[in-house]
Amino acid sequence: MLKNILALSLAVIMFVLAGCGAQSSSAAPAPAPSASSGAVSQPATDFSKETIVFASDAVGSGSYNIIVEMSKVLENEGGFSLVDVQPVNPGGMGAPYLFADKNISMAFVNGAPAKWAREEGTLGKPPAENNYLAVIGGLTAVCYINCISNDFLKKYNVSTIEEIFEKKLPLRIGCSPVGSMDAQGAYLLFERFGITEADFKSWGGTITNQSGSENQAAIQDGKIDFYIDHTSSSSSTMAEIATTCDVTFLQWSDETVDWFVKEKGFQRVTVPANSFKGQDKELTLPGSPDCIFALKDLSEDIVYQITKTLSENHDKLVATYNSLSPWDVKTAWESEKIGGAELHPGAAKYYKEMGYMK
Repeated sequence: MLKNILALSLAVIMFVLAGCGAQSSSAAPAPAPSASSGAVSQPATDFSKETIVFASDAVGSGSYNIIVEMSKVLENEGGFSLVDVQPVNPGGMGAPYLFADKNISMAFVNGAPAKWAREEGTLGKPPAENNYLAVIGGLTAVCYINCISNDFLKKYNVSTIEEIFEKKLPLRIGCSPVGSMDAQGAYLLFERFGITEADFKSWGGTITNQSGSENQAAIQDGKIDFYIDHTSSSSSTMAEIATTCDVTFLQWSDETVDWFVKEKGFQRVTVPANSFKGQDKELTLPGSPDCIFALKDLSEDIVYQITKTLSENHDKLVATYNSLSPWDVKTAWESEKIGGAELHPGAAKYYKEMGYMK
């Protein structure tokens, strides 16, 4: 009898223990989904329903191709639903007015025209609304590369652009059509030396507005003395002129460069020595490289994500488009690189977070 009681008790104990063990083994995997979901990095904000409209130059242009590549990065790496590239950017001095109707989220805008449009207006237009803010500056390295016929320098025994204006010499200038950044460089030289176009013409000077190829032919044929272009050290037009003509690439004085930078919102840009035939010294000239500006009303979170995503994919973008090699993520916020413009709070948040700015 005792044996039967003991056997029954043992059976009950084993049944209870088995039940507890079964409950324990089935409960153990329960935390796994939580651990797994925690291992996946999720953005603080969901951008999967956000559409960004990015204005570009004409389809097929250099900036258009770069913007298309940036749009892919923003969609694939930044999590945006769509980056709609619209080839509506007039470029140069007209670009800041893109934001007027608030249908454009972002655009490439040169820093200096962004300043001029805001302060005094450009192309005969009234000042632009203060509805665009800087995001990334110094993307490229364009500047006022200029060359002059050595025959002119020898004839008048001068060697600098400052001497030419001080002596009121009959310089024949060639540049692009009025309204372009190229032509603006020539007219800003007039302003720098305190003269008008009428003054310049009164002492025999001329200014011819025409295409790059026409200016190239004109300096080759001796029809102009001086050619100015807002371009980079990889300019094929300047390279061809240097190869086929006897010219000197001019370095402007520190005072002239400083005036362009401090008064007109330009950036100091370096042209490496030997970029062109006969140019054996490094040049530092004022330029207004491409920047990314965003609509002021674009949310801080969105602009932060744009800035972060593009900056973190800097190397990939530069590897695809070498013209972006001057872009320095650590200094892209600096005032000189964005024409003295105000930085968008979303961009500032990223640069501060990374320790690039205080």
